[in-house]
Amino acid sequence: MRTFSGDYLGPLDDGQSAVIIGGGPSGAACAIALKNLAAELGRNIEVTIYEGKTFAGEIHHNQCVGVLSPRLREVMEERLGVAFPRHLVQTSIGGYVLHSDRQSIVLEEEGEPSYVVKRVQFDDYLLGKARERGVRVVQCRVTDLEFAWDRVVVYSEGDNRRADVLVGAFGLDDGAIQLFQRATSPRRSDAYVPPRCLDSIVTRIYPDPDFLTEFGDRIHAFLPAMPRIEFGAVTPKHDHLTVNIAGAQVDARLMGDFLTFAPVKRVLPPSFNPSSGDLAYFKGRFPVSLARGYYNDRYVIVGDAAGLLRPFKGKGVTYGCITGIRAAETIMKEGISKAAFRGYERKSQEVLDDMIYGRIVRWLAIASAYYGFLDPVLEIAKNDHALRRALFDAVSANKLFKEIIWDTLRPGLAARLAAASALALLGFKPRSS
Repeated sequence: MRTFSGDYLGPLDDGQSAVIIGGGPSGAACAIALKNLAAELGRNIEVTIYEGKTFAGEIHHNQCVGVLSPRLREVMEERLGVAFPRHLVQTSIGGYVLHSDRQSIVLEEEGEPSYVVKRVQFDDYLLGKARERGVRVVQCRVTDLEFAWDRVVVYSEGDNRRADVLVGAFGLDDGAIQLFQRATSPRRSDAYVPPRCLDSIVTRIYPDPDFLTEFGDRIHAFLPAMPRIEFGAVTPKHDHLTVNIAGAQVDARLMGDFLTFAPVKRVLPPSFNPSSGDLAYFKGRFPVSLARGYYNDRYVIVGDAAGLLRPFKGKGVTYGCITGIRAAETIMKEGISKAAFRGYERKSQEVLDDMIYGRIVRWLAIASAYYGFLDPVLEIAKNDHALRRALFDAVSANKLFKEIIWDTLRPGLAARLAAASALALLGFKPRSS
């Protein structure tokens, strides 16, 4: 395959075009940023998004729970010039309750709260803002791609289109992953390989309004000693509770086990019967590693499809928007070659550097829950503000895992945690508060 680099594949200029596969937050943010930058630089470019789902009218749904971090408001308003959609907020999250098998602890939010939205409504809002900027949205699926030395060719169910650069914002859609792998395979070692993923299952429970009021504004997070379930959560929304679990190959049976797990049952409505057959399950995935070959001449991949998000607990919407903006900045200011996209990679260095620490925290969380170490940790945290804050930062993904680990390595605290874990391993259980 013939490729060029350097000035030939320089920044996108007048009359050139970009195609984005995927109209979720990553793709919409990239499109808006491209149009904003083009206006600032006095260039006229064409931006097209291909999106197979129909967000308007909630015809299609997104399996994401829809918890948006406070940082996303800043990203939208300051970097995209788009108002944060407060009218879509169903609940403001005031904190978390973290549960092990025998202990629980309240982790209060100390800053701006996180926000819960219905993801399909949020995605429709952001895609609408892209349309307002002059982005063309083609409502159909891409069926094939061709990369040539002087162009990209995109085939879809409705048309075909040539472009100068392609942005992959397709999340973990199997069809898009396969066509991207096939299209990049002639590049051999540079071929796209998607990130490793965990499965996620989501369901909704509709209790009476009085129960929802009593439930409050906290997310209940669970680290159960259950094989294959790494974590689960119960999240309050406007008129229901969203329940999700994640792990390697989780399935409907494991969701049933989680719903009958004693700590979970205690936070659900007393009248709730998980075997009634009324529950609808939705299955999704989220990445836990970095993709390979996520950029090259004339293409770059953003968001979940690149694996460029916080490891273990991702806040994927926020980092999806951030990576979309960074890709747009590279395209408009540095170029569309593989060498130029190394700048995009460098801008994400804080996420790349944190991945090893995220894997450590993930392993510690799984081992602590399985071997009973988490119970004494939560007991110690009840009287240790620094440890409570570290647990909050880990559960909420408000801080880099590297910083969280160093925060818990204070000599006195580290010694107490080690001693408590050793006692737990020997069979001594912590006192319940």
